[in-house]
Amino acid sequence: MRGLRERLNAISSAPARPAARAQDDCFVRETRVPLREIGGIERTTIAQVRRVDPTFSADGWDIRRLLFLDTETTGLSGGAGTVAFLLGLGFIEGDELIIRQLLMRDYPEEPLLLERFASLLPRFDAYVTFNGKSFDLPLLLSRMTMHRMRARYRELPHLDLLHPARRIWKLRLGRCPLSMLEEAVLGEGREDDLPGALVPERYFSYLKTHDFSLLEDVLRHNMLDIRSLAVLLTRLCQVMDAPEQQTFCEDVFSAGRALERFGYVEEARRCYHVASTGALSERARVCLATSYRRAGDFARVQRECLEMIARGEGGVFPYVEMAKICEHRLRDPARAMRYTLSAMEYLASLPPWKERDPQAMEALEHRRRRLHGKMTKPNDREG
Repeated sequence: MRGLRERLNAISSAPARPAARAQDDCFVRETRVPLREIGGIERTTIAQVRRVDPTFSADGWDIRRLLFLDTETTGLSGGAGTVAFLLGLGFIEGDELIIRQLLMRDYPEEPLLLERFASLLPRFDAYVTFNGKSFDLPLLLSRMTMHRMRARYRELPHLDLLHPARRIWKLRLGRCPLSMLEEAVLGEGREDDLPGALVPERYFSYLKTHDFSLLEDVLRHNMLDIRSLAVLLTRLCQVMDAPEQQTFCEDVFSAGRALERFGYVEEARRCYHVASTGALSERARVCLATSYRRAGDFARVQRECLEMIARGEGGVFPYVEMAKICEHRLRDPARAMRYTLSAMEYLASLPPWKERDPQAMEALEHRRRRLHGKMTKPNDREG
């Protein structure tokens, strides 16, 4: 895979439009990225996208009617007075990803920027953002409302990639800012990039000096964000298409959790089986056993629990599950008692610094008393 610097050199950047008078227009820059640099995004289907986010729905699906969107703002909190001074818009046209950037060179140009944004919206069926549900789109709606342009705003289906990215990669990475995903997932760490936290300060410096060169790093940062949105969507679709083939055990397991949550139970179990051979064996087997229990397949629950007990995995979970199976399925209270006592011994053996659940011990004690009653009064049916 070519490095990001080489890819950037391959991008043909259209010349920036000549500076327009403030009363005529905002500043516009357009960059064209060959789709071969995006990794097959043009082949993305609605079925793939819905595996990434089942809540997403767009009638008459067409990848070329997705609008990738990212803003650069005068503040990072989105509070009162925060303005989106740069709006990055990406969309597929022909065999290229077009990145169109709308820049407000001074505050009087804000309604012109918003007008340009609004004029583009009828072309698109859905937004794609990274944390746009919480930040970018509410901010744009607020600013359009302030300028009496609320009617021009279009409520469209919204694919916010932050949430599926967290579902897949948070377990391995801990945090999922776009910059970390670029480096750890997409293999495209940036060089000499302006940190996002410094963007507002850079813009205010520009407003004081009107030195446009101060904004070149900001424009480049925003352009790379838009490009990364397209690459990230492609990568997420690839992961959810073949989750058990991912390199990292954490990613396989996390994809399994997401798939099970969305109703793809058999595929989730395949992920758990793969993950159970690696560092997440314990968590994967617990998820497998829980999945089989929900389906009423107690023979497989028993198999997974016995495997966990043999391997010393799963904590108290496999003992409790085996106690339930022996009591209610196998009608063997003596065996259920042995597993219950083993579970109680396990909890009692935990070191003082390890958090204990007092309710778990109470539940086990209740189970022990019930089983004792069954064993001493064999003619009783249920305790």
